[in-house]
Amino acid sequence: MKYNIWNKWDPLKVCMLGNNWGPEFFSNLQDDRVRSPLQRIADETLEDLANFKTVLQDYGCKVIQPEIDSNERIQDHDDRGFRVRVPRNALQPRDHQIVSGNKLYTNNYDNPAIVNSLLEYSKDIEYFLTSQNPSSPNVPIEMGKDFYENFIKLRPDYPSYEYFCKNRENPDAFDSVMYASLLAWSKRGHMPTSANSVLIGKDVYVDHSVDLGQERLEQIFPDTRINVLGHGHTHADGCFHAIKPGAILSLHDFQKYENTFPGWDVCYLEGESWAKVSEFTKIKRSNFGKWWVPGEEDNQAFAHFVNEWLDNWVGFCEESVFDVNVLVLDERHVCVNNLNNETLNAFLKKHKMEAIHVPFRHRYFWDGGLHCITLDLVREGEQQDYFPDRKQPVKLAELQGLK
Repeated sequence: MKYNIWNKWDPLKVCMLGNNWGPEFFSNLQDDRVRSPLQRIADETLEDLANFKTVLQDYGCKVIQPEIDSNERIQDHDDRGFRVRVPRNALQPRDHQIVSGNKLYTNNYDNPAIVNSLLEYSKDIEYFLTSQNPSSPNVPIEMGKDFYENFIKLRPDYPSYEYFCKNRENPDAFDSVMYASLLAWSKRGHMPTSANSVLIGKDVYVDHSVDLGQERLEQIFPDTRINVLGHGHTHADGCFHAIKPGAILSLHDFQKYENTFPGWDVCYLEGESWAKVSEFTKIKRSNFGKWWVPGEEDNQAFAHFVNEWLDNWVGFCEESVFDVNVLVLDERHVCVNNLNNETLNAFLKKHKMEAIHVPFRHRYFWDGGLHCITLDLVREGEQQDYFPDRKQPVKLAELQGLK
C-alpha cells in the first residue's frame, strides 16, 4: 500500500522529508554580507535535516526526499521581463500536498523536485485541478482585486491588477516564476492540503477558506464528516495538533473544542514571546515580522536581499507557534524542536508520551516547523470513528459559538 493516512498518531512507516539547496547554491554571490549568512543557513538546515532523517529511520520509518540539483545556482533564476524572486526550495512538502486515506493529492505548485520524488515513489497521484499535470501546470488564474493588491504590497516589481486581469490566462505575459507564484497564491487556501486540513478517522477538519465545492471535497475525503474551521488561517498545523486519541496541542481561542473534539484534553501553548526577544524586535522593523536569523539583526544588506529576492522563501514567523507544529511517530513518541517548554512536557507526560528532540535551528527563517518539513505517506491502522455519536459535521457557526 503506497498511501495510508487516517490520523496523526498511528505508527509512521513512510514519510517524505523536505530538502534544501546546499551552500554552493549561493557561491556566486559577490557580497559576503549576503553570501555567508545564506550559506550558514543552508549548511545548518542540511545538518538538521540529516539528523531528522536518522531519527525517523531509527523509529522504523522509511524516508524519501526530493533530489536537489547540486549544479543549480541562485543566478540561474535570471531577469525575464519583471524582476524575478528565487523560487522556493523543496523544504516544505506539506504545503501543497495531502494524503487522504489511500490517495495523495497535489497542487503541483511547489518546487518540482517534490512531485518528481513522489512520482518516483508512486505514479498514483491525483491533481486538484483536472486540467493540471506535471508537463502542463499552468491554468487560468482567478484572484480578486483586493486580494491581489494585498498580495503585492511588498512586491513593487509585480504588474498592476489591470495588467494581471488582461493577461491572467496568458502565462507568456509573465515571467514563469512570477506566474507560478501568482497561480499558487490565487489558489492558496482554496485547496485542501496537509497544512490546512486535518483528517481524523471519520472526520476531516478544513479551514473555511478551503473552497473546491462540497462535491469535490466529498470526493477527496470520502466517507467522512467535513467539519468547517473558522479560524481564518491557511495553516491549521501551526494552530492545533491532535497528537493521540483524547489529546490536543493548541493555540488559545482557536476553536470550540467542546464541539469539534468533545471530551478531549487540550493543552494550550503560549506564543513565542517575541516581545522578550530584543534581537527579533530589532529586525522586525525592517522585515515586518516575517523572518528572523539570529546574529544577522544588524545586517541590512542581508535583510534587503532576503526581502527583495527571497520573498517566496519566508512567511510570517511572528504568527507561528512552532511548539504546536510537531510530528508524532506513534502514540508514545513525538518529535519536538523545544525540550524546554514545561507546559508541553507536563502534558506529554500526562498522556504517556515521550518527546524526541529534533532541532530545526532556522525555523524562524523558513517559517516552518517539524510538521511543515515532512509529509506523512503511510501510517499503520485503518479508518476509525472517534466520535460515533456525531450525526452531522460541525459547521462554522457552531465553531464560533453563533446561533
